[in-house]
Amino acid sequence: MVSHESAQTLWNALLESGVKPCGLGARDTLRLEAGMNLYGNDMDESISPMAANMAWTIAVKDDRHFYGKEAVLAEKESKQQGKLIGLLLDGKGVMRSHQVVINAQGEKVGEITSGTFSPSLQNSIAMARVTGKVQSSYQIEMRSRLVNAKVVTMPFVRNGQPVYKLIES
Repeated sequence: MVSHESAQTLWNALLESGVKPCGLGARDTLRLEAGMNLYGNDMDESISPMAANMAWTIAVKDDRHFYGKEAVLAEKESKQQGKLIGLLLDGKGVMRSHQVVINAQGEKVGEITSGTFSPSLQNSIAMARVTGKVQSSYQIEMRSRLVNAKVVTMPFVRNGQPVYKLIES
């Protein structure tokens, strides 16, 4: 954090030292490749940590008590908020937020929370929140047509290399 008066001086010093500026597009691509949530898209106050794939941030496996632990454990069992999954597009196009996810039975079972083109994978990747049993593939409603996407583990990329694995249903 710097004062308003110091911001331009800091910016110029960073540029002179060789730091390359990047914008929100780069931030979004990098965090999605790393399988990291974006507040407001993939999670917010209405989404529990369990439904946001952030169970690792909560001490539910030991004897420690915290406010709301019972509610978190109950939600873990019910899975009413759906599950956040990784998707890899099978073909051309770019998955984007709010596109509908359709299961093998033709039912609308969720929507993409974040999606973009991954420069590291040269393919479109996305996170989607789905209900019901997770399948190995889904169809995404993209511009009035259906495209196939495979379910994969997250993160998608680590240290510039693909690390995802296909999920078998």
